[in-house]
Amino acid sequence: MRFRPHLWLTVFAVPALALLLWLGQWQVARMNWKADRIAAFETRSTISGFPAAVCGRGGAGFSPRIEAPMPLSGDTLRYYTLREQAGWVRLGVISVPACGGQGAPHLLLVETAFEPFQGQDRVAPQAWRLEPLPAPGLFSASNDPETNQWYQFDTAAMAQALDVDPDRVLDVWAVADNGLPAVLSQTPPSRHFGYALTWYGLALALIGVYLALHIGQGRLKLGGSNRSE
Repeated sequence: MRFRPHLWLTVFAVPALALLLWLGQWQVARMNWKADRIAAFETRSTISGFPAAVCGRGGAGFSPRIEAPMPLSGDTLRYYTLREQAGWVRLGVISVPACGGQGAPHLLLVETAFEPFQGQDRVAPQAWRLEPLPAPGLFSASNDPETNQWYQFDTAAMAQALDVDPDRVLDVWAVADNGLPAVLSQTPPSRHFGYALTWYGLALALIGVYLALHIGQGRLKLGGSNRSE
């Protein structure tokens, strides 16, 4: 085989090939990570009561499924979210005894209902799970406490609106446990597998085009050379 690589074509092709292979491997890693997370979610335990869930939460994994009576009723904060459709999550606050029985009780923000924009009735949760307070989105609108419209979590302002001590509000909230979180359900592992095949397919196509161009220009010759005598 005789091979004389084209300089500029090779300069562009090699980094592009490396990028395509990296993207394929990244999608495989995401597929495996998401499959493990889904398995961990589906094997969670069920726990009764918010205090046990708060005091038993660890630093990793998902909160157990919390089954408890509706903790409160009445007026609550309206927090905008997008689920199957856009709407308001109704948020209240409950008191949770300090773990170990020492110190002032904690305060936990709890979802009490979801109110779709389309005018359907509020849907009350049947169970909950604990999640970290959502970080503000890059394009989140500003909160409007005067009209009770909240677009990002602001513990101090929310605590003021609910007339509670912000220093006692926990850094997690109890959200309705209605199945897989969006981060796991919106792009299932099978879709990541499809993305990986796409990137690897593009990598193979790039190799094919690279070799074909070199063969067409006589820079790549396969087999022995024929010499006339």
